[in-house]
Amino acid sequence: MKFFQSFVLFIFICISLIAETQVSISSSANLVTIGDKINVKVITKTSVQAQRVNFVSKKKDFEIISEKLLPLKVQGDYTVFEKNITISFFKTGDFNIGPFVVELIKNGKIIEKKQTNSIPIRVKSVLTKEDKYIKPLKNLIDIKGNPFYVLKYIIVFLVIVSLVILIIFFIKRKNRSINQRKEAVLSPIDEFEFRVNELIGQKLFEKGKIRRFFTDLSIIIKNFLSREYKFPAEDFTTYETLLHLKTKEKEAFIVDNLEFLFNVSDLVKFAKFAPNLHTFKTLCNKTRDIIISFKKRVIIEETEKNVTH
Repeated sequence: MKFFQSFVLFIFICISLIAETQVSISSSANLVTIGDKINVKVITKTSVQAQRVNFVSKKKDFEIISEKLLPLKVQGDYTVFEKNITISFFKTGDFNIGPFVVELIKNGKIIEKKQTNSIPIRVKSVLTKEDKYIKPLKNLIDIKGNPFYVLKYIIVFLVIVSLVILIIFFIKRKNRSINQRKEAVLSPIDEFEFRVNELIGQKLFEKGKIRRFFTDLSIIIKNFLSREYKFPAEDFTTYETLLHLKTKEKEAFIVDNLEFLFNVSDLVKFAKFAPNLHTFKTLCNKTRDIIISFKKRVIIEETEKNVTH
């Protein structure tokens, strides 16, 4: 009996000493349009004494835009390898990201292979419903008479069109230079306020162009965060942006309001959420509160500087 108990204990110890490896992948979105950038993370957590890992895609319906292998981390008896991959799909339909095969390598040899899960994703066309009903051009109409008679009118028309195009070009160029001067002079919060007011003034929400409104709003917010907190928010997902923001902004009120803006924007862009007028007004109020809070902070900082001087 004692021998049997000792044998069972020996087997249990051997099982507990067997090395364990876990692999997983995650995606920044599962509903995108053609050409959208998708951030994919492949994480390997292992107790095997591996020196490095290779990530191999078994089936690839997408294009890899960029790859970045992060420094390995040690968590107790485990080593964590993480790789960030940016991909894009250039055809519509339902696809899978993955599975990836992870090869653990030591001294140049593969000592273990593991396969990750796969993530379903849907890729939609950028065409709208109106685009699908474009009718073909009609046949050309025969014009009788001397073509040189209308030639002078055609030349006059082309000259007028050319002049209009030149005028529009110079006006846009002038406005662009004015905007560039404004952006160069304005502080991050003043630029943020100017661009938000300009966006709301376009009345995209009232015109039913809700997705475009929230797409432009996300760009404006990330540009503000990049200038104010000095990190590349434009290159980050919403999760990564908020993670960096929480390390740099100590006022929970501002973080919570920005998180609300990002969450509503992502729901509209990726989950077909249609916010009502109350939600839109709440979003505008929270944006205004953020601007007021930052401006109060600027006033306090300037007052403190004047006192010290």
